[in-house]
Amino acid sequence: MRFAFTLATALFATTAPTQIWAQSTAQLGADSLATATERFTALPDKTPSDQFALGALHFLRGVEKTLQVRWEYNAALDDLDIPVMRLPVPSNPDAKPFKPDLITGLFTELLTDMDASRAALAQIPDSADVALNVNLADLWFDINRNNTRDMGEGIVEVGAVTLMGAPDLGDAEGLPPMDIRFDTPDVAWLTAYTHLLSAAGELVVAFDPTAAISSVMNATQKMNEMRGEPFTRSGFIGANETQWIDQFAMAYGALNQQPDAIRTRAAHAHLLSMIAENKTFWAGIEAETDNVNEWIPNPNQTAALGFDLPPEASMAWQVILGDVESLLKGDLLIPYWRLGTAGGVNMQKLFLDPPVFDIVTWIQGHGLLPYLQRGPVITDDSINQFDALTGGDIMLFSFLFN
Repeated sequence: MRFAFTLATALFATTAPTQIWAQSTAQLGADSLATATERFTALPDKTPSDQFALGALHFLRGVEKTLQVRWEYNAALDDLDIPVMRLPVPSNPDAKPFKPDLITGLFTELLTDMDASRAALAQIPDSADVALNVNLADLWFDINRNNTRDMGEGIVEVGAVTLMGAPDLGDAEGLPPMDIRFDTPDVAWLTAYTHLLSAAGELVVAFDPTAAISSVMNATQKMNEMRGEPFTRSGFIGANETQWIDQFAMAYGALNQQPDAIRTRAAHAHLLSMIAENKTFWAGIEAETDNVNEWIPNPNQTAALGFDLPPEASMAWQVILGDVESLLKGDLLIPYWRLGTAGGVNMQKLFLDPPVFDIVTWIQGHGLLPYLQRGPVITDDSINQFDALTGGDIMLFSFLFN
């Protein structure tokens, strides 16, 4: 599933009815995520709401670290269709030289933060009442590591650019009220998102691109030397034609190797856990009877942010999740051009016994032959139905629903 994911980070915020910030969420605007995480970690006798806040902070902090690393090395990388890489970062005029292990290190750290988030959320009993009031406009990422909220660092601002391609929204002071109350079902919602990011992280590390990046960078440096031109590592990742070719070569080199099966199996498990948590979340949403600053409402509630949610949309989304689960379990197959409607690729086998990703042998077929079988193939019917119900806003609602 593809999630334009920035705002997702915003919505897991931490605030008001906690022992630290009982007065208002405005305190969050003064504190960095790192400081807030330290405070909540040290808090004794945490309530279920405190545990949710701590889980949310670990999640947000994990995303923030990816932005900080990319800014530190001036590695935009937002053209990569990978969660957290899509988030925009400003240019750094004094960046460190790009290094080959940057991407692998970034995702390895992200996996640690997602583990910490789930560990905090796991401390919340199933029967506990969670109530966490949040003004989304108070939240920010310290992208440039200066411990000050600067223009463009608001989570809502970052999310608007990613989700809607919006221009600069300016300072958060000009934003309308964005008060949300996260409650008990949202524990499963946030847990599901941690599994999504963990799945992405495991796959990146499984195809560790460090060696491929190093080889391409060394070759480019030698060719520049032959031409008598300088090689600048700080500008190595960019968008011009030469850099795009280098990036393609890096990606191909990373994929065209034997992946770590332990990592791909872990990613598979995370995706199945994500779907299981989603089922818990939707069951909890449907059972709610209150109507207070709802993030995702049921048919008898109102969305705090003012969007209209067709009553059938939640069920249509769960049909999509069911299709994905069937793919992950091998009950549905991915269409393959040489089999037509007779069969396709077994995704479960790809995760559990991963092959080298060789685009030539995959297109021709002999590289995929052990993973091809007869059986029902997935269609785009469920996606089309959901798109129609949401008025074409499938990207936005995919993010909202997880």
